[in-house]
Amino acid sequence: MSVPLKLAGLAKRAVRRLLSEQSMGTINYIRSPDRGTGWGPFNGQIARQALFVDIITNTGPHAIVETGTFLGDTTELMAQTGLPVFTFELDSCNYGYARARFWRTRNVKLFHGDSRTGLRGLFEGALHSLSSGTLFFYLDAHWSDDLPLAEELDIIFGRCPSAIVMIDDFEVPSDIGYGYDDYGSGKALVLDYIRPAISTHLLQPFYPSTPSAADYPSTPVAAAGLAAAGRLHRGCVVLAKEAFHGPGLASIPLLRPATEAELKSTAASSGECGIKCATTNSSQSVAVRALRSPGVRRPPAAQPEPPRSDTPKWEKQ
Repeated sequence: MSVPLKLAGLAKRAVRRLLSEQSMGTINYIRSPDRGTGWGPFNGQIARQALFVDIITNTGPHAIVETGTFLGDTTELMAQTGLPVFTFELDSCNYGYARARFWRTRNVKLFHGDSRTGLRGLFEGALHSLSSGTLFFYLDAHWSDDLPLAEELDIIFGRCPSAIVMIDDFEVPSDIGYGYDDYGSGKALVLDYIRPAISTHLLQPFYPSTPSAADYPSTPVAAAGLAAAGRLHRGCVVLAKEAFHGPGLASIPLLRPATEAELKSTAASSGECGIKCATTNSSQSVAVRALRSPGVRRPPAAQPEPPRSDTPKWEKQ
């Protein structure tokens, strides 16, 4: 290696030491605002994107809350609804990137810190007057041994009975083509893990009705990533109190209620068919821009759903 190149490398390392992680994230965005463009929101899965559209359109929440911003791919699609979007990111570098990305997006409020602390503060502040109505929560902050999901659910449903929650990276019992996160004994994202919350808050679980093989990638980059050996689509579960949203969610063709057998069965053993965090969208080293139009391509016509326009009519509150 030449002397100029060595000096340049030393200078870069020195700058990184002097700058904060947040500043480095902001610089990364300024240098490459479209870094890694291609995956798309919701892990680049068309049916999941369409499911989000249908839930928002059919339930009309007052606001959207996301835990686990990462670089803002899914956040950007959420912002296109025109609803207030509150999103939390713990990683300082990712926060700096997302802050630069959304600094002109007026309906996105980005917070840096632990999702549990942030949710409590949000309910005491901006969401206090809205908590008696419907709010949509997307939980994707699970990425370490300190798994916040159980506490997040208790915070949300303890303060907002009419909440609708979608959890990313969750097991879909009837479809092993959907991957889920497993952080070790008692920390797999399966029904058993959230069973206490289901019992305490009288929740009804719903799973995607689209088979994993038909949840097509939304972009060529997502297609290439999902084609990699061992890479699975990401599963999810949607939770709500049956008394508030059970019939409404059951009427969405892209959702199905959990069966009695699934509710009574024990979860798969740790590591049996779950995929470790290394394959989740949180581990991707690239930033991906979300769809620029609120229209979301839907699954194939074979899916049992009525025909509709590609451009959803967002229910703004």
